[in-house]
Amino acid sequence: MLLKSKCQWSEKAKLLLKNLNNFANEGSSQKHCIPLVVDDCNVGILSPLVVKLLSSYTHVFDTKDGKYVTFCKEMDDQEKRTKAVAEVTEDLRKKEAYSSLKGWRDELYDVSLGPNYKSMFEVERAACPMFGVKAFGAHMNGYVNHSTLGLCIWIATRSFVKPTYPGKLDNMVAGGISTGYGVAETLVKECEEEAGVPQELAEKAQPVGMICYTLESERGIQPECQYCFDLEIPESFQPVVVDGEVHEFNLHPIEKVKELIVEGNFKPNSAAVTLDFMFRRGYIKPDEVDDYIGMIQLLRCW
Repeated sequence: MLLKSKCQWSEKAKLLLKNLNNFANEGSSQKHCIPLVVDDCNVGILSPLVVKLLSSYTHVFDTKDGKYVTFCKEMDDQEKRTKAVAEVTEDLRKKEAYSSLKGWRDELYDVSLGPNYKSMFEVERAACPMFGVKAFGAHMNGYVNHSTLGLCIWIATRSFVKPTYPGKLDNMVAGGISTGYGVAETLVKECEEEAGVPQELAEKAQPVGMICYTLESERGIQPECQYCFDLEIPESFQPVVVDGEVHEFNLHPIEKVKELIVEGNFKPNSAAVTLDFMFRRGYIKPDEVDDYIGMIQLLRCW
């Protein structure tokens, strides 16, 4: 029989994961959306508002009688599609027609089936939720086998001027995979830029899987996959703020981190990456949480 406190914790943790996957929940816009299709592949999820916006650009998009949206025949290669999408998104940004474009990053993402797959076109990062295209990132759990505190995890506090989730807790290192970068390459780059982790240490990070989810918010529809890495950090090492993405770093015992997760302090996908670490390390046990299987399934929803 579960202790009341453990049951309450697992209920809160499961709710966090369900909210991260809320596009599958009753009341989402899922049944009203149609796919964005390129080369016979579904690469995006378009809401009725976005379909309406794109229908004004008949030289770029073909709405196919409302069943799906694809590119016009003239848009027959990656370069043409990238150029046309850039013009469309820039125009919509100037018109303030879609909320996510307010967070313009001047950073391109490949639209593809995943890293190392063919890029069908490139798109401004802030436009990914508008098109509902799959975005990929690399997140790292930096942990310490501390001599007196036991297993601890380095937790970042995001900058208070970040355009998304300002001031929220985050993984020690995390970043989106931009055009031209691989998964491990992204992680090593982010380690140095965000936390001052030297390359020779960052390259020891172990790939341990991924989490997947589809989040719907005011910014749009976000089907995302985060590649997860674990890195044992020497007890003597102190991460430092480098590029201003992070406000500060703090080392917490794992039991403290468990509590921080369910108190709503974390960026949601980073909380999920941390929960995945806890499942894999045996700090969340089948007999100590309600619906162990359901929680793990929620970490792998696409």
